[in-house]
Amino acid sequence: MIAGLALVAVAVVAVVVASGSDEDPSARWWDRIPKSALAPTPGQTAQVDQSHVPLEPEKSQAKAVQGPYSLRIPRIGVDAPVVAIQSNEDRVLDPPRDPGLAGWWSDGAAPGAQEGSAVVVGHTVHAGGGGVFDDMGDLRGGDTIEVEGADEVMTYEVESVDVISKDVFARDAGQILAQDGPGRLVVITCDDWDGSVWRSNIVAVAFPV
Repeated sequence: MIAGLALVAVAVVAVVVASGSDEDPSARWWDRIPKSALAPTPGQTAQVDQSHVPLEPEKSQAKAVQGPYSLRIPRIGVDAPVVAIQSNEDRVLDPPRDPGLAGWWSDGAAPGAQEGSAVVVGHTVHAGGGGVFDDMGDLRGGDTIEVEGADEVMTYEVESVDVISKDVFARDAGQILAQDGPGRLVVITCDDWDGSVWRSNIVAVAFPV
C-alpha cells in the first residue's frame, strides 16, 4: 500500500472537518443536509467501492459502468460515469476506488437541484495518468461542464477554480459544500503532491446556464 501511495494522487474530501462551537453556523452545517437513499439508484444496483487509494488505472472498469449521471468536461477531456457515493462513519467522503469514475455525494444536492451544492469527487493519478480528474488544474472560468441524467442534460459554466490547502479546505468546508444558496456544481480532486502526501485540493465551482 505504501508503494502504491507513492504513485497515485487521491481525492480525499473531509465532509466534516474543522472544529467549532455550536454557535458557529458552519460547525453543524451538515445537520441541514437532506438525507437521500443511496440504493437502489437508477442504473446503479450496488454500492460502489470507495477508497482514498485508487485501483490501478489499467484495472478500471469505468467504461462498463452505468451510473445515474454522466459527466463531460470538454476542456480537459472528461467523459465519465458518475456513481452515487456516501460519506463514511467519520464523515469523510472517499471517491470511487475505480479512478475512471466520478462520485456524486448522494446525501447532498443532486445535479440540477435549484438549491445547494451538488458535490462530485474523483481521483487524480500522480504517475502515468488514468484518473478522471488528472487535468482539473487546466480548467478555467467560463469552461462548460455537462451532467447528463436520465431525462436531460444539465450544462454548467465554471465560475472559479481554486487550489486550496487541506487546512483551508477544512476551515471553509461548510461554505464549499453548503446545501443552501443557489444550485451549483462543486467538483473536487487532490493537488500539490509533495512526494508523499497531497497537500491541497482543487475545487471547481460551476453554476447552471
